[in-house]
Amino acid sequence: MGGLLEVEGLKFKYTDNNLFNDVSFRILQKDHIVLVGDNGCGKSTFMNLIAKNLIPDAGTITWMNGIKYAYLDQHLKVKQDISIIDYISEVFRPLMEKEKLMNSYYDKLATCPEYEYEKYLNYAQAIQDELDKANFYAMNSTMGNMINGLGIADYGLDTELSKLSGGQRAKVYLAKLLLEAPDVLLMDEPTNFLDVAHIEWLGEYLKGFPKAFVVISHDEGFLKEIGEVVYNLSNKNMVRYNMPYELYLKERDIREEQYQKAYQNQQAFIKRTEDFIQKNIVRATTTARAQSRRKMLERIQVLEKPKNHEPMHINFPFSKGLGQEVLKLDNLTVGYKDKVVLENLNFLMKQNQKIAILGHNGVGKSTILKTIMGLIPPLGGKYVWNPSGDLNYFAQEEAYDNVTTPIEYLRYYYHLKTDGELRSILASVGIKGDLAIKPMSTLSGGQQTKVRLALMTMKKSNILIFDEPTNHLDVLSKAELWEAIDRFPGSVILVTHEDDFYQGLVDLELKFGEEDK
Repeated sequence: MGGLLEVEGLKFKYTDNNLFNDVSFRILQKDHIVLVGDNGCGKSTFMNLIAKNLIPDAGTITWMNGIKYAYLDQHLKVKQDISIIDYISEVFRPLMEKEKLMNSYYDKLATCPEYEYEKYLNYAQAIQDELDKANFYAMNSTMGNMINGLGIADYGLDTELSKLSGGQRAKVYLAKLLLEAPDVLLMDEPTNFLDVAHIEWLGEYLKGFPKAFVVISHDEGFLKEIGEVVYNLSNKNMVRYNMPYELYLKERDIREEQYQKAYQNQQAFIKRTEDFIQKNIVRATTTARAQSRRKMLERIQVLEKPKNHEPMHINFPFSKGLGQEVLKLDNLTVGYKDKVVLENLNFLMKQNQKIAILGHNGVGKSTILKTIMGLIPPLGGKYVWNPSGDLNYFAQEEAYDNVTTPIEYLRYYYHLKTDGELRSILASVGIKGDLAIKPMSTLSGGQQTKVRLALMTMKKSNILIFDEPTNHLDVLSKAELWEAIDRFPGSVILVTHEDDFYQGLVDLELKFGEEDK
């Protein structure tokens, strides 16, 4: 089976921190690969390296001649001054141009001299064969399947991308990427902005995808659905598992235990050897043996210390109890300027209720939260918080400059805290050592989320409001966040697209918009 990509001896580091040690990686034809590892281990960096967005410090990244790959990353950058249909149709523009040229040849047949008739007919037929091979005449059907499968048709195909929410734009970009059908799809967290029904559709699509892909995701159900080959990035090394994701989970535990033992045995051997050298290097009778062992130590490939999951010890401090009524929506209409998103909302949130706000992308979940947080004005009606409410809010997206570090991020809100105090708070969510002084913009999506959760643990509140807090978090971190929210004795409003996360956690589900078919 032919190779599409070969990576050999890859090394890369941020500042003084090596992310990879001589990593090797390959993509074979029709490989359906999932790339897994803890938050911050370097998965997204690795994807950027093989997509040629970054240059390695050492090693080679070799795509085979003629191989086309396309990359969907965590932080999508999509041009926005174009309609959905025009943007997606760009995929077929080269074929449309060929069809136009073919028709011009057929037009010439009506006026050209008879001796040129055969020439233009052959030109047109050659293009016709090319269009047939590319399945051009099934274009509308192919586009329709993609647009409907991802729920994009609901937005209105003439709508400009600038009018869409971040999640909606991400789906449009994903649709175009899939329609391009490259030899290799590279996707980093493709499910972050998808509803449950659309995650299921994408899973089915990728299962039947006839070419290769590499997917990073923290959605375990999705990984079980699509993963036929697993690469695990751990301890700065990459290990390939030629097995479905579900079988890999069992094999991984065995290998991690073996690695732990190998590391401990090697450390014990190094310690004994160093003790021998120290005791014998100055003795005339044993100095040669000591020097020999020193050379042996220098040749040893020292194993990295096993890096276990950095646990998040999260506790959201509770301020004080509230009365029976926490939040009241009275004919509330939400949206932006002259665009109504949801109207005439009426609801009463009661004391200590935990509520999930559900609905497909673009229905207005985040808009509701931004409105009741006072970030955007209501377009009609009103909302009333209990005057004793202490709100603690996690926004879905946040931009970071190139200089602000996690310590500086927390200090902006709590400027009297010392570096030591802030480091301690960050360490509680797994942001330790150099991570605390790196620019936020260089951290992984999961690490950025942990810093923002750390900020929430510094504030006493009785109402927690979360907008997609699980995006980018690994499985164990999600479980730790779930436990922290479950322990919280106050009220909670949660927006999430992950049904596994809110089930068993909330008392009430509020669904907006039509149910996905």
